[in-house]
Amino acid sequence: MPDFVFLGFCAKRWLTAPLAGRNREVASVSECLSKRASEWVKQWDFNRATCWNTEAQTWSLVPDESKGAFRVFAYRALLLLFGETGIAAPVTVDELFPKELPDLPPEPALFHYSRIGYDIVERNPATGSLGFGCSPLSCNGIAESLPVNNFCLLDDLETALAAARRFGTEQPEPGPYIVIEVLAETANPGRSTASS
Repeated sequence: MPDFVFLGFCAKRWLTAPLAGRNREVASVSECLSKRASEWVKQWDFNRATCWNTEAQTWSLVPDESKGAFRVFAYRALLLLFGETGIAAPVTVDELFPKELPDLPPEPALFHYSRIGYDIVERNPATGSLGFGCSPLSCNGIAESLPVNNFCLLDDLETALAAARRFGTEQPEPGPYIVIEVLAETANPGRSTASS
């Protein structure tokens, strides 16, 4: 099993939606439901995973008056790609993300972050597109048939790997898929700064 690779930080708007029988905060990596600040692409200051290398860069994209509506996440990717065979294929960072964008940062100390779950998200290196595609858990409603937590994510890696194999073979979206570990701030410096 390869190690997880740190991708960076991303600020997403808080979103609660009725999924799997109750309201949950949707913390998906996909942009379909859990949105970034509207002008994020215009700055063109993200790294090759379309994340930001520091929390300060991430918060700088969010207008001051909107900071209370956003939450910062940190992402780590498992370097395995799940396609139609369902077999996990090892990949490199260079194969997953555009080489012409800035490198991924070294992982900082994430003392005020904790893992809130795993998402499975489309990432097709062949398209060379920015960001990630759909997350079948939230975008396709598959959370209704899997044991998601309060963030519409999966709690353990074994379940996430099984779901990634399933999504690869069933193709709820065209795929292929990768597993992303999602970490969230346990204390939110961006928000407290905005309110002071």
